[in-house]
Amino acid sequence: MVPEGSKEEILERVSRKAGDYEELSVNCAQGTLAALNEEFSLGGGKEVLKAATFMPGLMSRKETCGAVIGGLMALGLAYGRDKLHDPAWRTPEANEEMFRFRNRVWSFCEAFKKEFGSTMCGDIRPQIMGRDYDTMDMKERQQFLKDDGARKCRVPPEKAAHIAAGLLLEE
Repeated sequence: MVPEGSKEEILERVSRKAGDYEELSVNCAQGTLAALNEEFSLGGGKEVLKAATFMPGLMSRKETCGAVIGGLMALGLAYGRDKLHDPAWRTPEANEEMFRFRNRVWSFCEAFKKEFGSTMCGDIRPQIMGRDYDTMDMKERQQFLKDDGARKCRVPPEKAAHIAAGLLLEE
């Protein structure tokens, strides 16, 4: 489904929503995914949102940014397969279509990386916060929250949602 409004209005709305959800949930993966899912009616229900719970920094290991994962999950809802196997996927036409989708999703990751220099939380958060935090350590997590981390970390979800929405609007 194509959301209502001009392209600019949609991009601004989904970006703002992703950032707002990051602040609300302190979960960049869920915030990004929820904003895109709602805006584009991708069909991801509570179970899909729940599946993103432990994705920020890939389980707080300073690995892939949750905003990237949330964006990838949303793009998967839009372009992904809903079965483990289907003989029709072996046709040249199906392979060509999946290759086109894979390139589109690859471009999402590359655009995000161009924006932040990396797709890794451990590289991005210090840019935003001035330092990194070990959010598996309760004192560090509390310091992250005290340092207004939920507000400051809204930038990656906003950017990821903007990039993914732009790709979805190209369809």
